[in-house]
Amino acid sequence: MRTFFKLLTAAVFTSSALSGCLLVPEPVQEPVVQAPVVVVAPPPPTCYDVAAVQRVEIPAETRTVTGISLIDNAPYPPIERRTEQKIITKQAEVFYVLVDPATGNQKEIRNFCDPSVQIGPVGPGEGEAIGDPIISG
Repeated sequence: MRTFFKLLTAAVFTSSALSGCLLVPEPVQEPVVQAPVVVVAPPPPTCYDVAAVQRVEIPAETRTVTGISLIDNAPYPPIERRTEQKIITKQAEVFYVLVDPATGNQKEIRNFCDPSVQIGPVGPGEGEAIGDPIISG
């Protein structure tokens, strides 16, 4: 029996020694993380060329005004004279936009390399007449 207990004790120690080796985890290597690649877009230009942007013109709003003048011409019938003329009620405007080809969004541009580019209201102002009056009658 002693031999049996010795063998049993030896088997327990051997199995515990081997199981102790199996329980020790090996160090896990951390995955190699590559640094992200950042693509920097070029900075927007400080001034734009007129050929690189799109011109948008909002036309002037007008109304037609009719004037009637009556000249007394006794003993004949009076002489009637009608004139029509277009009057500006809202001045025309011009502005320039830069169109993003990917999204189609538009961005208004105001800084041009050429200082002679006209932006904003153009043409005759409010209340001014356009062209010569049209006379009839």
